[in-house]
Amino acid sequence: MLVIEKTEWEDGDISYNISVQDSRYDHNYNTLWGRIKRAAKVLFGKPIYYNDLHLEGEESFHKLVKDMEILAGFEYFEEE
Repeated sequence: MLVIEKTEWEDGDISYNISVQDSRYDHNYNTLWGRIKRAAKVLFGKPIYYNDLHLEGEESFHKLVKDMEILAGFEYFEEE
């Protein structure tokens, strides 16, 4: 799941935190107890952060969105 959080601080600054999360993170639990713990985490939906990105200010966030829009419109051509 891609999660984008926007924080508006009291002084007017704005920051964004972008993270990739999952509630089914596998720590290679192969024992019975480990499997029960993993099942409980999935059941209660505890988020596990894989990667995290923090952006200060709206300009950097809007630049990221613009770059992603450009990338989404980019067409890949195979060389002949």
